[in-house]
Amino acid sequence: MAAWTAGLMFLAAAGIPLSLLWDFSWESTVGVDRFWAPAHTANYLAVALAGLVALRIAVHSTRTAATRAGTLRLGGLHAPLGAWVCLWGALAFPTAVVFDRWWQSAYGLGAGIWHPPQILKAVSFFAILTGAWLLAWKGQNEAPPGAAARAAVAVAGIGGLILAMITVVMLPSLYPNRQHSASFYKILCATCPLVLVALAAAGRRRWPATVAALVYTALVCVMVWLLPLFPAKPQTGPIYNALDHLMPPPFPLLLVVPALALDGLLRWWNWPAHRGRAWLQAGVAGLVFFVAFLLAQWLFAEFLLTPDADNRFFAGGGRHWPFFLKIDEASRSIFWETRADELNFSSSVAAVGLAMLSARVGLWLGHWMSRVRR
Repeated sequence: MAAWTAGLMFLAAAGIPLSLLWDFSWESTVGVDRFWAPAHTANYLAVALAGLVALRIAVHSTRTAATRAGTLRLGGLHAPLGAWVCLWGALAFPTAVVFDRWWQSAYGLGAGIWHPPQILKAVSFFAILTGAWLLAWKGQNEAPPGAAARAAVAVAGIGGLILAMITVVMLPSLYPNRQHSASFYKILCATCPLVLVALAAAGRRRWPATVAALVYTALVCVMVWLLPLFPAKPQTGPIYNALDHLMPPPFPLLLVVPALALDGLLRWWNWPAHRGRAWLQAGVAGLVFFVAFLLAQWLFAEFLLTPDADNRFFAGGGRHWPFFLKIDEASRSIFWETRADELNFSSSVAAVGLAMLSARVGLWLGHWMSRVRR
């Protein structure tokens, strides 16, 4: 895959979580969310660009016997697996958009957040990002020595975009007020180790999981710092939180801490060679992820709810809320864990178990992707 093609694919993949963060801010600040709202348009363009790049890869791969080598055939076209996955996502998205328009016209506000069209949209977004990641892994596996470093950066970078997408779909649960609850740590333990462990186990760049976590952090920080620069105000009622600029999303999670730990654990530790090695690695990796993430995020969440974090850099202090949420002043700067959702010994064991299973899938995925040639 040519460098400019890979660059366009990365740009399209990055545009998906960026436009979704913009859309979240727009809905939380303005409220009027028309079909051609700026954030929606940016989202459509990102998906269209990803689809066009994948189609271009398919057309180019079909031309000669040499370019057809290492591809999969579908109908009269040949393309790498990643391009087909990306094309499927790009075609599923407009179907989801049309479905969503009908669903909301039929059910209105009663449609909720995660109704079937929204789920299909999320699946299409993840398909596009997964397809781009597969293309990057293929490029890394086939890269000549001179281009190996660039290909490895692409693998880690798109891994960071997938981390960003994981956090986007759970954005309402990422507010600092929820970051002492058991459900918060269970969700993160069930999802993020999969990506980080796959990179740490099979990425060819030094510290690939750390690079991915830094890409995720940088992408979200850009939106945290950029969005409040634009004036905006609510256009529907009721208005419980007056806003005069686009609301920033929550500050990114400190995933770089467990990413560093996993890179060190899986890349520099001398593991014994025996049949249970993968499960041993997954068990230790899951426990390390939970402990490192808990120690970092628990304390950082406490800071984010203090007046010291109420500034443009951290966008914290319990002040940045969608205009339509009615939250009393005292609840803005406290944690919302309940007795049923308390992070205690049993819920911690459950979170560690989820992290271990996620890490095991990540090990399998990383080893499989390190052999992708088609």
